[in-house]
Amino acid sequence: MIEKNILILLRADGFVRKFWEKTKNHKTYKAAYEELEKEYEGYFGQRRYSDYNSFRICRDRLTKKNKN
Repeated sequence: MIEKNILILLRADGFVRKFWEKTKNHKTYKAAYEELEKEYEGYFGQRRYSDYNSFRICRDRLTKKNKN
């Protein structure tokens, strides 16, 4: 059985949620993002997003969507 904290990463909103958790332990958002991508790659063998800017666009869309 796959652990819940791993399955959360499969959804965009779950990935973003984990990103915000990681920002508490990093000086920059990019550093938190890169750590999360390494974690994701360890589980699934590939990166979820091509780079930080791609992730940031998705994150901002989700934030905007959730506000409406």
